Amino acid sequence: MSDTSQQKDGTPMRGEIPVAGGLPAVLRIPVPNSNGLAIEFRPRGHVPKGGTTSTLFIQSPNGKQHLRLDYGFNKNTGKIEWHWNQKGTNKVFGIKNHTTVGRAGQVAGNAARYFKYAGRTLVVVGAAMDAYSIVTASKPLRRTVQVVSAWGAAAAGCKVVGAGGAAVGSAAPGLGTAAGGIIGCAVGGFFGYITAEAVSGYIYDWAEDTIFTPLPELQTAQ
Repeated sequence: MSDTSQQKDGTPMRGEIPVAGGLPAVLRIPVPNSNGLAIEFRPRGHVPKGGTTSTLFIQSPNGKQHLRLDYGFNKNTGKIEWHWNQKGTNKVFGIKNHTTVGRAGQVAGNAARYFKYAGRTLVVVGAAMDAYSIVTASKPLRRTVQVVSAWGAAAAGCKVVGAGGAAVGSAAPGLGTAAGGIIGCAVGGFFGYITAEAVSGYIYDWAEDTIFTPLPELQTAQ
């Protein structure tokens, strides 16, 4: 179903597409077998006063271990260019500090620069669509249960499938890791959303339409 399809309860729109598309920009996407590294679009730990020149990060929760795609002066080549900066991740990815990236790296770096904002915007749009769907639904409580369940499952799906994508993509460490994780996150988020939405709606309808007959009280001996 598309996000404009009619719902059983009369809801005219859903937010699964913008939510799934935006989740990679707001969640940490785990990288398996990396001692806690995850794909992100914002730095953790110390950030220079002028801001970071990196756009894509595979980093630990505190940012001390990282592999980041950076645009700036590369002391190995003496040029201002896209390159990898790393600290404590060489054993995981086999990428040395200040390694130059090719055309694919340039495209990825520029895309990541815009996606960190576009992705957050998509999440906000998805939230607004789902809030509107609750307000306009013929059964607001049912729709609320669906939305809450869908968002939780979307986040879980993003992390689980994203981790699998990162593992597969790591056949081409660095860019492949990031691409696999981001795509997997979006796919997992989408299917997590629509699955939980459908299941929660079914359970709600079942509970609403089910009449429970109380058992007769047993007479106790006096």
